Amino acid sequence: MFNIIADKNISDNDTRKYIEEYIKKYGCTTDITLKNKKLSNRTYDLLEFAHDYKKNKTFDLLLDNGAKPNMQLATSIGMSFTFFFRENGVGIDNKKASPELLEFIKTQKYKEFKEEKFKLIKKLLEHGQDPKDYGFLKNILILINDEKDLDNLLKYGTKKELVQ
Repeated sequence: MFNIIADKNISDNDTRKYIEEYIKKYGCTTDITLKNKKLSNRTYDLLEFAHDYKKNKTFDLLLDNGAKPNMQLATSIGMSFTFFFRENGVGIDNKKASPELLEFIKTQKYKEFKEEKFKLIKKLLEHGQDPKDYGFLKNILILINDEKDLDNLLKYGTKKELVQ
């Protein structure tokens, strides 16, 4: 199932269909993990793979079939912020936000990215994610003075709208 999710030649729709067949027809579980010491010392799960390979429909299917969000996934979401900043030519260096980054977070592009990620976090919280798992993301947002929405989301979940 990891190979199907990671295959960039298979669309998200088709990946979802294949994974659903593995789950329903063959009784595969959604909590399997992958550890390859040649690649890394860490363990990967299907949910994190679906997130990292941007297979959102597959991600939702896994969540709906019992995959449990964990700290590694929360860290991966935090890393997606740093990657997004770098892809847009701004970044965090020596634990400081550049002036360009502080300007970039005012853009619509950043606001849309953040909104998309926060919707994902909200969904994960609804599926049992521990709010404490988002410490890495909070540290990134503190550096750019943009942590209030995350604090509200983690504290109130679906009960309160974001600060913006």
